[in-house]
Amino acid sequence: MRIGRPVIGVLVAAIAATAGSQSRGVRYGPGVCGPIDPVYVKTSTETGGQPFPLSTAEVAQSSRVMEASFMPQLLLWASGDSELSYSIPVDPSIARMMVSGTFDGTGGSLTLIGPDGAAIRQGDRVVDTILNCGRIVTVDAPATGTWQVRVAPTGRFWLSIHAKSELSLTRAEFVEKEAGSELLVRIQGEPIADRPATLRVSVSRATKSPTFQLVSVDARLLQSLDLQSSSETEFSGTVTLPTEPFRVLVSAIDESGARAQRIWPGLFHGEVIEVVPPPGETVKAGTRVPVTFRIVNHGPPVRLNLVASDHRGKVIPVEPATLDLGASAEGTAMVALTVPADAEPASEVSILLTATADATAAIGGFNGARKAFTVSRE
Repeated sequence: MRIGRPVIGVLVAAIAATAGSQSRGVRYGPGVCGPIDPVYVKTSTETGGQPFPLSTAEVAQSSRVMEASFMPQLLLWASGDSELSYSIPVDPSIARMMVSGTFDGTGGSLTLIGPDGAAIRQGDRVVDTILNCGRIVTVDAPATGTWQVRVAPTGRFWLSIHAKSELSLTRAEFVEKEAGSELLVRIQGEPIADRPATLRVSVSRATKSPTFQLVSVDARLLQSLDLQSSSETEFSGTVTLPTEPFRVLVSAIDESGARAQRIWPGLFHGEVIEVVPPPGETVKAGTRVPVTFRIVNHGPPVRLNLVASDHRGKVIPVEPATLDLGASAEGTAMVALTVPADAEPASEVSILLTATADATAAIGGFNGARKAFTVSRE
């Protein structure tokens, strides 16, 4: 659900117990990868983060994990349960690159090969950290050209390649025309499955011959896109949504003539549930405002769990808390928004309503919408 900008972060699932201790019947300690909380896994998959199962002996090395926050450009994100290889174009704008692979079982391996065909190891410009359940390789001033990454898990792997670069994919979002105008605005929540959708993509600076693709969770090509330029750095077009979750990948030629690649961290998925916020733009300070959302089911019969939070992140009651909808049916849900008495004029208050069809789904199974109001002076 793309309510705000996707989070570019690394989620750390640290193993907090010592060897021989138990939690939920599972032994922790050296030689054990997990268990990793499925909530962490789902959140990292949705946002482009990465689970890192660390033993207590490895917690001191967690600073290596946090280095990704200083390299905000994402060249690749992938997760899968079989051995896979990837070719990664590295352009001259990349000052630093971090390749990290993690595994939910021991025995997994990550191999990194430079453009010269040599395997990358510890050296003057390379920091190579081997973890119990993963490997992190950071390369300063990486050579321009095509790098090869191979991951071989015993169970599941998570792979991310971050870079410090001035060239970035600054935005990938689904948009629609604003009511009463030709202006394109970001849609609420996820796009609706089996409907054409308009995708808008922006890059930080002009590139040559950009191509756009939708790729799967394991970075497999799903479809190529025909997006038209509205400026040197912005592109948009109609997309037929894949039947599985996807990310947006951009490949282009930079000003030096080298090939460059960036991937948007946020994961999109077409959903059959649509959450529609009500009209209205302003509220008064010190009031309690009923906000009624319309919820439309574009698929088979479903039972929805509804959760709401306000602009402060506080969970607030929803009426009803669960909603049964037949095929192609719709219903409503009401949330009472309390506007603080000391709210400043022109400040913003809001409600986020999320409808979840399958809380156990590893990916997707939810949609939502945020309704924002401006606090008026009167």
